[in-house]
Amino acid sequence: MKKTVLIIEDDNDIRDIVSYILESEGFNVIATNPKPAIELPVHRCNIVLIDEWLNKTEGHMLCQEIKKIHQMQHLPVIILSTSAKIEEIAISCKADGFIRKPFELDELVNVVKKCLIAGTVA
Repeated sequence: MKKTVLIIEDDNDIRDIVSYILESEGFNVIATNPKPAIELPVHRCNIVLIDEWLNKTEGHMLCQEIKKIHQMQHLPVIILSTSAKIEEIAISCKADGFIRKPFELDELVNVVKKCLIAGTVA
């Protein structure tokens, strides 16, 4: 069964590129603009990718919301960012991984697969 990735990104070009890459690797993709965690279609996904720099909030704050909601806390979350402190940001919000932009295609796919595997073990 295909795994589904939820991408939360406010930049249409980046959202489209990440979606295309992951779909070409066999993932189902749901892409959305930022919204409160409770409104996200997380019940239909296996992993969440969140951009750190969103229009009205920061990705790590959305990650923290997801990790606090009982029905969502099991979902692996990956933060994407150009920030030099992305590793610290990911650790502080309890994200399961991070990807520094700009990223290599293989890196994106490998981090997603690694977090999915780690999520199934726990």
